[in-house]
Amino acid sequence: RWNAYTKPLLVDKASGTILDGHHRYEIAKRMGLLCLPCVLVDYISDDSITIIPWPSSGRIEISKADVLEAASSGELLPPKTSRHLLSDDLPPISVPLSRLLLPAI
Repeated sequence: RWNAYTKPLLVDKASGTILDGHHRYEIAKRMGLLCLPCVLVDYISDDSITIIPWPSSGRIEISKADVLEAASSGELLPPKTSRHLLSDDLPPISVPLSRLLLPAI
């Protein structure tokens, strides 16, 4: 739409787990993009990141450990199970798609 990538993925730096941006990641793969902007976080110890279950998930609670365990086991949680809340919003970006067709630096 803007011919640019405008929202980075949120990724746990210790495990490489995508915390927010799964759909953007899948679309980027289909588009043949070779790299994506990411914000790396220390997920477990960063208190500015909280997690709640989506109301439609049927879960009463979910923990950061639940998310990382699902990712490491390969048995991903169903879509819209968890919602990450950040005290600081992700920074606005505008990276041309043409740049993302090149390998990461």
